[in-house]
Amino acid sequence: MDHIRVYLTKGKLLSDPKEADEVKKRSNWFILYEGILYKRSFARPLLRCVTPEDGRRVLEELYEGICSTHARGRALAVTAIRTVYYWPNLREDAMMLVQTCDKCQKFTLT
Repeated sequence: MDHIRVYLTKGKLLSDPKEADEVKKRSNWFILYEGILYKRSFARPLLRCVTPEDGRRVLEELYEGICSTHARGRALAVTAIRTVYYWPNLREDAMMLVQTCDKCQKFTLT
């Protein structure tokens, strides 16, 4: 997302032509508004792009916080998207969090 942010703010692309074309194509899905990068989606509002570290905190709050659901990985990823957050490895991070939850591993229904 850093390459997309640089392209949208300064118009600079990477030196490798293949990677530069990829950044151009992907940047159509993103918008920079008041210095914050957002991803466009089909039927939802703009999704705020966060770093993977911030995304991990978002997932932990959704999973174990005040409104915790201890949902499975896909449902957790959808919940994060509904709360208008996005980062590239969102689904993988949600699956990893669910697989490492001690409570869910002990009391899961099989």
